[in-house]
Order: sequence, then C-alpha cells, then structure tokens
Amino acid sequence: MKIGVKTLLLLLGLALVLVWQLGSVDTDRRWLASLALVAYALVLWRGLRRARSDDTQSAGCQDYWIAYGTETGTARQLAQETRKRLRKAGFSAEVVALNRLASVSPPDKALLMVVSTTGDGDPPKTGIGWDDEGVSAAFAHRPFAVLALGDRSYPRFCAFGLDVTHSMQQAGAQPLFATVQVSQADPRMLDVWYRQLLQEATVSSA
Repeated sequence: MKIGVKTLLLLLGLALVLVWQLGSVDTDRRWLASLALVAYALVLWRGLRRARSDDTQSAGCQDYWIAYGTETGTARQLAQETRKRLRKAGFSAEVVALNRLASVSPPDKALLMVVSTTGDGDPPKTGIGWDDEGVSAAFAHRPFAVLALGDRSYPRFCAFGLDVTHSMQQAGAQPLFATVQVSQADPRMLDVWYRQLLQEATVSSA
C-alpha cells in the first residue's frame, strides 16, 4: 500500500503522542523511542521519494507504451514479452494498465494495446472504465495496434478488444495494422502480432 507524505507525518505524530502518554515509561526511554520513530519515518520518506522518482521516470517519454487489460494475468505477460522484444530491437518501451493510460504521456511512435475479453464480451478488471474520460482522444495523434485475446468458444469472441479498436479509431487514431485476434493464446497468432509489430517498428525508424 502506498502512503503519502502527509499520511506519514500524521502517523508519526500519533505515534509520538502515544509514546509520551505512557506514564509507566521513564523520560530517557521516551526520548529513545521518539528518536527511533523519527529515524524510521525518515527511512520511509526516503523510500517514498525514491518510488515517486521511479514512477516519474517510468511515466516519461517512450517509443512505445504497451497498455494491458487483463483478468488472469495473461495479457500482462504478453505485454511484458512485447516490451522485451521491442527493447531487444533497440526501442524504448514500457507497460501500463489499460485503465491507467491517463497517467502517462503519449508515446513517440505508437500505443500498443494487449487486451483480454472476459465473460460474454466484458472488459477485464484492468480495463474497466479505461475510456470514461475520453483517454483515447489523448492518444489519437499516435498510431496504435491492438492484440485482442479471447476464446472462440464464446459468441462474442474478442469483443472487448474490438471495442477498444473502435474507440481508438473513433477518436481519430490510425491502426498500424488490423487487430490481431488470438484464441486461447494461440502461439501462431501471437507470432503474427510480434512479426507485424517489429516490421512496422523497423520501417518507422528507417
């Protein structure tokens, strides 16, 4: 659980009040306990600053942002594999949950979206409400591509992924290539995704 500086100071203040209200503890021990609490709070504060610095760097400019909408973790794993392959090819890339796209800047090259469909065409837990505030419009001036994951045994196969594609196109974004639909993580279709993506990436950097 992440805490803010104000919360940290509040907790420290409460802890110090409790220490000095302990009537059975002598003054020297109270001072030692107070110093220990202050030192611990300082350690936590430094860790908080470091975490915020990492978040800032992570949210900075990237060649590619890879947004994942996942229910069981498969889409996140494939997003991470996509990042690995792009980095190996010499590009900067980072992953982000689909419903946290508003927290990052548009990529220099393209937005990639790896999204699962759950139930009868429903969004996964990290995709719920992803475009409630018109996030797609903020990325409309960047190309995009969608890897839609699903199961052909369901009537609305890859429905959420196709909805994401539609939302992006309605906002004015241009697809790098047609949405790649994958049933049960079919390795042959995943290879189609990787090949098309790396081909487009190579062409755009030439």
